[in-house]
Amino acid sequence: MTAILTTVLPVFGLIVLGYIFAWAKILDATAGRGLGLFVFNVAIPAFLFRTMATMSSSEGAPWGLWAAFFGGIAIAWFAAAVISRKFESLNFSGGASASMATGFGNVGLLGGPLAIAHFGDSVGVPLGLILSIHSPILWTAATLQRELARNEAGIHWASLGRQLIRNLGTNAIVVAVLAGVFWHFTGLGLHPIPDKTLSMLADASVPTALFALGVSLSSYSLKGSWGGTFALIGLKMFLAPFVVFILSHFVFVTPPLWSKIAVLFASMPTGANAFLFAQRNEEAVPAVSGAVAAGTALSAVTATVLLYLMDSGWI
Repeated sequence: MTAILTTVLPVFGLIVLGYIFAWAKILDATAGRGLGLFVFNVAIPAFLFRTMATMSSSEGAPWGLWAAFFGGIAIAWFAAAVISRKFESLNFSGGASASMATGFGNVGLLGGPLAIAHFGDSVGVPLGLILSIHSPILWTAATLQRELARNEAGIHWASLGRQLIRNLGTNAIVVAVLAGVFWHFTGLGLHPIPDKTLSMLADASVPTALFALGVSLSSYSLKGSWGGTFALIGLKMFLAPFVVFILSHFVFVTPPLWSKIAVLFASMPTGANAFLFAQRNEEAVPAVSGAVAAGTALSAVTATVLLYLMDSGWI
């Protein structure tokens, strides 16, 4: 338990520190956005490229991991669409914003740094495999769900396809993963100088991501639609990881560490992209905002319990 607290407390301590700096007006939202862009466009891609370029050839295929993780997300996503009808604060456009908030967890700024802090750099491969398609797939799915609910006859499938391809092609994480895999198969290895540079950038990813998350949390409100907020938290942080656990342990072939990472990532609270989706469409904004803020606070407890169950052999 001491080892877990040694992981969890510094992680959430950095988040609180970032929040305090934003609350005290030492840093503003613009600075927080800059830190976030550095994490997603530079630091994490550097870590993932280096991981993929130097990974062992014995690493498993991604199919079981993807099927378990996104299968669990899909079930929670559908449940959110159904349950959203019961909450006025979520019942917009077929529950698209509710589904997005249930599916899109904070893997980049919280899940990844937490996993790296506890399990080490060995999580780089499953982290890269999930992050590389996490955002583009879920953004496209939420957009499609919203458009189907609003106008079945007006779906522009070609446009959605182009949007998905554009999102994948311009995503720094996707590019880093693909480039790292390509470099791995060249057999050239990494020269000590670029390897050290990438390593330094990778080392910056964890503290910067956590601090940036704390800064960003200062802009989310806990006021609003509590019923919808708690419904989203329940689906995102409890139903989704439970289903992923079942799928990764009893349905699909997944390496033990990868199963743990899939469950941990599925349990992460609602991420900022879900809030941006709700805000862009002006649907369920208070409930989703509350799910981001309250869910992140609650994850200090749920992540501790989950890591304890993993280290004890229960998961």
